[in-house]
Amino acid sequence: MDVAGLQDAVTRLERRYRERKGAYDELLRLRRQKSGELAGMREQLEVLEQVQMVFQVAAEKARQEARGYIEEMVTHALQAVFGPEIALEVRMQERAGRPEAEFYVASSYNGSPPVVNQPEDARGGGVVDVISLALRAALVEGSAAGMWGPLVFDEPGKHVSEEFSRPVAELLRNFAEDTGRQIIMVTHNAYLGEVGEYAYQVELKDGRSVVTRRSEPSRSAPAVQEALLPEL
Repeated sequence: MDVAGLQDAVTRLERRYRERKGAYDELLRLRRQKSGELAGMREQLEVLEQVQMVFQVAAEKARQEARGYIEEMVTHALQAVFGPEIALEVRMQERAGRPEAEFYVASSYNGSPPVVNQPEDARGGGVVDVISLALRAALVEGSAAGMWGPLVFDEPGKHVSEEFSRPVAELLRNFAEDTGRQIIMVTHNAYLGEVGEYAYQVELKDGRSVVTRRSEPSRSAPAVQEALLPEL
């Protein structure tokens, strides 16, 4: 190979070196850039993990506060109807990574240790009715969104035996008075029909529904605004 050929080969090698060197330098630059981005992402991840922990603690505290609020409200309603030896228990548990609540009723009899059952197995269906009423009241009154307006009940306490019908009527009346919230209900129960300030009786006569308004508001329960007695 002559001198010209060697010079040309050196020139090509120098050009390739510069190209490879430029690519290597670019890779180093990208590595430094990505390393900085990775460090920043790790810092963000640490912050997010700390925020997640804060949210988890706050959510757990909120769940516990909500559980205590519901237990207190529903237990008060149950005891107002059935007496002091009954209470609601709310048990929280995790299922598939999500918190769920289970409701139980603890009943004592003449001072005996409490017997814990699910609501449908505790003292008959009347307990379930009272729990349903109290839960609706608790959710409406305890809503952070500030839910306003009347409560509408269709046959409240329909499984409550006659001996406990009057306490259920008093429970609704006291709730309306304490909260200033109007209650509208449809019922066949005479006690509940008389608790309202205004009541309309609907009777089927000759194939037609005849509506009669009670002439005088009930003085014993002025807080419940309307009670409806459907076709008998």
